[in-house]
Amino acid sequence: MRTIKRRDLLVGLGVAGLLPACTRDEPGAIGPLLPPADLAARMNDVKGGKIAVFYVGPSALFGRGHVPGARATGEIDSAEGRRALADAIAKLPAETEVVVYCGCCPVRSCPNVRPASAAIRGRAKASVLDLPTRFATDWAEKGYPVERS
Repeated sequence: MRTIKRRDLLVGLGVAGLLPACTRDEPGAIGPLLPPADLAARMNDVKGGKIAVFYVGPSALFGRGHVPGARATGEIDSAEGRRALADAIAKLPAETEVVVYCGCCPVRSCPNVRPASAAIRGRAKASVLDLPTRFATDWAEKGYPVERS
């Protein structure tokens, strides 16, 4: 018996375009992905400016807790958020590694991570923090450092 993916079924029914962005599955639209344990192990590089971490999600969630040293650019699903991220990245030296994340929902379907991932394409050292569930589950509850503002 063949299994049909939800997206394939909805495309076949002609309703995929009606899905909210958070449920769309667009392979290859994000990445490369960085495991949370890898970033947590390199917090000294974040503190030392070798890695710039950008939070691209809702400001309310950033205030509740975020990766230490992360800079909030605003929700990137808006023109202002995209511009803020692009401007912040443009000011960095080429050798600075860039990590973007949101954490509001699973990374592979996040409406904020997709445009952020597009903004870092072409940069030599850039990745998306792989939060398969959300920030609280995949970072904070794992015991990785959290900063609150």
